[in-house]
Amino acid sequence: MKVSKKTQKKTRIKLIETAVDLMIQNGYEKTSMRQIARTAKVGDATIYNYFPSKEKIVWAYILHRQECAVAKIAAIPNFETYGLQEQIHTYFETILEGYLPDREFLTVAFKITQQSFVTHSEDSAPINQVFITQIRHFLESAIQREEIPKQPIDSMLPHLILNVYMVIVMYWMKDNSTHFTKTTELMDLVLGILMGVLKQGLIQNCLDLGGFLFRHTLFSQVNSWLDGTIMSNVKTQFKKGL
Repeated sequence: MKVSKKTQKKTRIKLIETAVDLMIQNGYEKTSMRQIARTAKVGDATIYNYFPSKEKIVWAYILHRQECAVAKIAAIPNFETYGLQEQIHTYFETILEGYLPDREFLTVAFKITQQSFVTHSEDSAPINQVFITQIRHFLESAIQREEIPKQPIDSMLPHLILNVYMVIVMYWMKDNSTHFTKTTELMDLVLGILMGVLKQGLIQNCLDLGGFLFRHTLFSQVNSWLDGTIMSNVKTQFKKGL
């Protein structure tokens, strides 16, 4: 019997949620694929049609939270009228709110996935892509409404904001302040600095300066090489003349 995509999606989410609950209760190492399947009322073999391992479930959990956050901000009335800083701030907060019920598990998830995030493995790529696509959309909209000047949105900037987000998440996991006010203050501070940099066009200026210095250095090296080659030829011809 063929299972519909809608049913597959529900089963996938159920397996993710069940796995997270069991890992919080019993720990990652003591939770087995069979236990996850039986608790979710899925066949022992069927679970492998969705996930080949527990680690893949952890990755799927993070991706699911990212996708849920994107869907939630898309449903916010008049979200497109928000300023860039408010859009990014709301996006970050929405992701953290999604993690809140499983905050204890997030520490485990990050330990499992941290190295892959650093090396940009195939597991982290879909998650990063969801985030970067959303940030790029924010930046493009801000440029169109002339809130900020043109930015290198297709290169380093979205990845820079991704790194900022990762730092904020790690800080949030250890934040014991009431209503996570310290995390909110950190976001306000970091995003305020980022907006100042973007509005001044400093990132593009730095890239332009870097490009100029690179071209200047390359030009100087080529000239030095040519001068050396020419002088060598002159010396050779001079010796032949002697």
